[in-house]
Amino acid sequence: MQTLLLLAVLSQVATTPGTKALTQERKPFNWSDGQRSYPLWKSAVLIAEPSPTPALREAIFSAEPKAELIVDRPTMRVWKVRDADALLARVAELRPVFHDSRAGLGRFRVPLALVCGNERLVKPWAEVLSGSGGACLPDFWYSPVLR
Repeated sequence: MQTLLLLAVLSQVATTPGTKALTQERKPFNWSDGQRSYPLWKSAVLIAEPSPTPALREAIFSAEPKAELIVDRPTMRVWKVRDADALLARVAELRPVFHDSRAGLGRFRVPLALVCGNERLVKPWAEVLSGSGGACLPDFWYSPVLR
């Protein structure tokens, strides 16, 4: 009897996949040191807050009440959120967090500026990555190694 009841319940469960894939294939972004090109993968759940302020913290919590602070430094905060892209679209001052590996493991980095010659130019993150190579190199903030 219990087996029949269980089969009846399971037959009502939808088996077609939803519209959103469970794991989305992410394409790498690239940066160059002038000789080689290096891939970076944007995190789907981490965002960076350069030059932290109470107003930015409030903006993050108003958009993402369950945001979790994972790195808190005077010059940078890194938050874990449900959807990094959605929060980046809502709060312009935030930056994406990138990983050197497709799996998103290990140390991460945040693109902040381009260094061209002796001049440091703060640019949007996409310009930092696309403008690298030749005379300009990206200036990344790296997460501290926690022991």
